[in-house]
Amino acid sequence: MIVSRRTALALGIAAVFAVLAQQAFSSFSCYHQSLTAFLGVVGFFLLVPLLPALISLLTANPLRAVGACPLFSPWLWFAYHTDCVAPYTGAGASMVYVAVLLWGTPCALLGALVTGPLLRMMGVRVGDR
Repeated sequence: MIVSRRTALALGIAAVFAVLAQQAFSSFSCYHQSLTAFLGVVGFFLLVPLLPALISLLTANPLRAVGACPLFSPWLWFAYHTDCVAPYTGAGASMVYVAVLLWGTPCALLGALVTGPLLRMMGVRVGDR
């Protein structure tokens, strides 16, 4: 199956925007952040883990971004659950976004690297530029 480059790029961009929407939900509903604080969080905590997906958008197979984002997303849900759903345990300031940064980055990188070969094995490829 051949996926057009435009469709593959649209799917990759949609995957990145889904991660940003997930963080926006946490930032505005739980942390009650302003737009500038949200952009700061995206720049500080999400930019590095999203780099594999963003770089994948520039490669011959932008569908790799679709593989990177779902492997990074559970770390954002973990942070949301830790800070907003689970009862406070009184241990001081939350450091859960350090886990998002440190563990989410290799997961996103793994997703981006594995998606290309997996899609080729399933017979999916992206059309030429």
